[in-house]
Amino acid sequence: MKCKTFTIHLQEETRNFEEAELNKFLERVAIRQTFATLVRDEYWSVLIFYEDASRSAATAQIPLQENFPAQIPAKQAASKTGETEKPAPAPIILTPEQENKFNLLKQWRNDRANEDGLPPYMIAQNESLMQIAAARIEKVEDFLNIKGFGEKRAQKYGEEILNILNADSTI
Repeated sequence: MKCKTFTIHLQEETRNFEEAELNKFLERVAIRQTFATLVRDEYWSVLIFYEDASRSAATAQIPLQENFPAQIPAKQAASKTGETEKPAPAPIILTPEQENKFNLLKQWRNDRANEDGLPPYMIAQNESLMQIAAARIEKVEDFLNIKGFGEKRAQKYGEEILNILNADSTI
Protein backbone atom coordinates (compact mmCIF):
# COMPACT_ATOMS: atom_id res chain seq x y z
CA MET A 1 0.00 0.00 0.00
CA LYS A 2 1.15 3.51 -0.81
CA CYS A 3 0.08 6.97 0.31
CA LYS A 4 -0.03 10.37 -1.37
CA THR A 5 -1.03 13.82 -0.18
CA PHE A 6 -2.80 16.56 -2.10
CA THR A 7 -3.44 20.19 -1.29
CA ILE A 8 -6.67 21.73 -2.56
CA HIS A 9 -6.76 25.50 -2.05
CA LEU A 10 -10.14 27.15 -1.56
CA GLN A 11 -9.52 29.93 -4.09
CA GLU A 12 -11.36 29.21 -7.32
CA GLU A 13 -8.36 30.02 -9.53
CA THR A 14 -6.21 27.20 -8.08
CA ARG A 15 -8.88 24.83 -6.75
CA ASN A 16 -10.14 23.67 -10.15
CA PHE A 17 -6.64 22.74 -11.31
CA GLU A 18 -5.82 20.96 -8.02
CA GLU A 19 -9.12 19.08 -8.02
CA ALA A 20 -8.51 17.99 -11.61
CA GLU A 21 -5.07 16.69 -10.64
CA LEU A 22 -6.58 14.77 -7.73
CA ASN A 23 -9.34 13.33 -9.92
CA LYS A 24 -6.82 12.12 -12.53
CA PHE A 25 -4.87 10.39 -9.78
CA LEU A 26 -8.01 8.78 -8.33
CA GLU A 27 -8.91 7.31 -11.73
CA ARG A 28 -5.60 5.43 -11.87
CA VAL A 29 -5.56 3.81 -8.43
CA ALA A 30 -7.61 1.67 -6.06
CA ILE A 31 -8.36 3.78 -3.00
CA ARG A 32 -8.17 2.06 0.36
CA GLN A 33 -8.63 4.95 2.78
CA THR A 34 -8.74 8.75 2.72
CA PHE A 35 -8.44 11.53 5.26
CA ALA A 36 -9.04 15.22 4.68
CA THR A 37 -8.48 18.22 6.93
CA LEU A 38 -9.29 21.88 6.42
CA VAL A 39 -6.15 23.87 7.27
CA ARG A 40 -6.56 27.45 8.53
CA ASP A 41 -9.62 27.94 6.31
CA GLU A 42 -7.14 28.19 3.40
CA TYR A 43 -6.86 24.71 1.91
CA TRP A 44 -7.77 21.06 2.23
CA SER A 45 -4.98 18.63 2.97
CA VAL A 46 -5.97 15.22 1.60
CA LEU A 47 -4.14 11.99 2.46
CA ILE A 48 -4.93 8.98 0.29
CA PHE A 49 -3.87 5.40 0.95
CA TYR A 50 -4.05 3.43 -2.26
CA GLU A 51 -2.80 0.52 -4.31
CA ASP A 52 -1.82 0.56 -7.94
CA ALA A 53 -4.74 -0.54 -10.10
CA SER A 54 -2.90 -3.72 -11.21
CA ARG A 55 -2.33 -4.75 -7.59
CA SER A 56 -5.86 -3.95 -6.47
CA ALA A 57 -7.34 -6.82 -8.49
CA ALA A 58 -5.42 -9.31 -6.34
CA THR A 59 -6.83 -7.88 -3.11
CA ALA A 60 -10.33 -7.11 -4.38
CA GLN A 61 -11.78 -10.18 -2.67
CA ILE A 62 -10.61 -9.02 0.77
CA PRO A 63 -13.15 -6.74 2.48
CA LEU A 64 -11.84 -3.27 3.20
CA GLN A 65 -12.48 -3.60 6.94
CA GLU A 66 -10.13 -6.59 7.14
CA ASN A 67 -7.36 -4.67 5.39
CA PHE A 68 -7.87 -1.58 7.56
CA PRO A 69 -9.58 -2.40 10.84
CA ALA A 70 -8.76 0.94 12.48
CA GLN A 71 -11.51 3.15 11.12
CA ILE A 72 -12.02 6.58 12.59
CA PRO A 73 -15.56 6.69 14.00
CA ALA A 74 -17.80 9.58 13.09
CA LYS A 75 -18.22 12.20 15.78
CA GLN A 76 -21.44 11.76 17.64
CA ALA A 77 -21.08 14.93 19.69
CA ALA A 78 -23.71 17.58 19.21
CA SER A 79 -22.73 20.47 16.99
CA LYS A 80 -23.55 24.10 17.70
CA THR A 81 -27.03 23.56 16.27
CA GLY A 82 -27.69 20.49 18.40
CA GLU A 83 -27.30 18.05 15.49
CA THR A 84 -25.10 14.97 15.49
CA GLU A 85 -22.56 14.56 12.72
CA LYS A 86 -23.47 11.98 10.11
CA PRO A 87 -20.85 9.33 9.27
CA ALA A 88 -18.84 9.81 6.09
CA PRO A 89 -20.45 8.04 3.15
CA ALA A 90 -18.75 5.54 0.89
CA PRO A 91 -17.09 7.09 -2.19
CA ILE A 92 -19.69 8.07 -4.76
CA ILE A 93 -19.40 7.11 -8.42
CA LEU A 94 -21.80 9.22 -10.46
CA THR A 95 -23.57 8.19 -13.64
CA PRO A 96 -23.45 10.69 -16.52
CA GLU A 97 -26.95 11.92 -15.57
CA GLN A 98 -25.91 12.34 -11.92
CA GLU A 99 -22.71 14.09 -13.03
CA ASN A 100 -24.87 16.57 -14.93
CA LYS A 101 -26.93 17.20 -11.76
CA PHE A 102 -23.72 17.60 -9.75
CA ASN A 103 -22.40 20.20 -12.22
CA LEU A 104 -25.70 22.12 -12.09
CA LEU A 105 -25.60 22.05 -8.28
CA LYS A 106 -21.99 23.31 -8.25
CA GLN A 107 -22.94 26.17 -10.57
CA TRP A 108 -25.89 27.06 -8.33
CA ARG A 109 -23.65 26.87 -5.24
CA ASN A 110 -21.01 29.13 -6.77
CA ASP A 111 -23.63 31.66 -7.93
CA ARG A 112 -25.30 31.62 -4.51
CA ALA A 113 -21.93 32.05 -2.78
CA ASN A 114 -21.18 35.10 -4.96
CA GLU A 115 -24.60 36.58 -4.14
CA ASP A 116 -24.13 36.03 -0.42
CA GLY A 117 -20.46 37.05 -0.34
CA LEU A 118 -19.43 33.65 1.04
CA PRO A 119 -16.90 31.06 -0.07
CA PRO A 120 -18.66 28.22 -1.94
CA TYR A 121 -17.84 25.60 0.70
CA MET A 122 -19.94 27.59 3.21
CA ILE A 123 -23.03 26.96 1.07
CA ALA A 124 -22.34 23.26 0.43
CA GLN A 125 -19.26 21.12 -0.02
CA ASN A 126 -18.68 19.08 -3.18
CA GLU A 127 -19.18 15.85 -1.23
CA SER A 128 -22.66 16.99 -0.16
CA LEU A 129 -23.56 18.01 -3.71
CA MET A 130 -22.40 14.63 -5.00
CA GLN A 131 -24.60 12.87 -2.44
CA ILE A 132 -27.56 15.01 -3.49
CA ALA A 133 -26.93 14.28 -7.18
CA ALA A 134 -26.79 10.54 -6.47
CA ALA A 135 -29.79 10.42 -4.10
CA ARG A 136 -33.50 10.62 -4.74
CA ILE A 137 -34.27 13.92 -3.06
CA GLU A 138 -37.99 14.67 -3.24
CA LYS A 139 -38.64 16.96 -0.28
CA VAL A 140 -36.72 19.29 2.00
CA GLU A 141 -36.66 16.71 4.81
CA ASP A 142 -34.64 14.34 2.57
CA PHE A 143 -31.66 16.71 2.90
CA LEU A 144 -31.31 15.67 6.54
CA ASN A 145 -29.82 12.38 5.27
CA ILE A 146 -27.06 14.27 3.45
CA LYS A 147 -23.76 14.81 5.27
CA GLY A 148 -23.27 18.52 5.72
CA PHE A 149 -27.00 19.31 5.73
CA GLY A 150 -28.70 19.93 9.02
CA GLU A 151 -32.10 21.44 9.60
CA LYS A 152 -30.96 25.03 9.07
CA ARG A 153 -29.14 24.39 5.79
CA ALA A 154 -31.96 22.19 4.51
CA GLN A 155 -34.50 24.93 5.25
CA LYS A 156 -32.31 27.68 3.81
CA TYR A 157 -31.31 26.00 0.54
CA GLY A 158 -33.60 22.97 0.16
CA GLU A 159 -36.28 24.53 -2.02
CA GLU A 160 -33.69 26.11 -4.34
CA ILE A 161 -31.92 22.78 -4.77
CA LEU A 162 -35.21 20.92 -5.32
CA ASN A 163 -36.08 23.43 -8.07
CA ILE A 164 -32.74 22.69 -9.77
CA LEU A 165 -33.20 18.92 -9.47
CA ASN A 166 -36.78 19.07 -10.77
CA ALA A 167 -35.83 21.37 -13.65
CA ASP A 168 -32.96 19.04 -14.56
CA SER A 169 -35.24 16.00 -14.68
CA THR A 170 -37.31 17.65 -17.41
CA ILE A 171 -34.31 18.20 -19.70
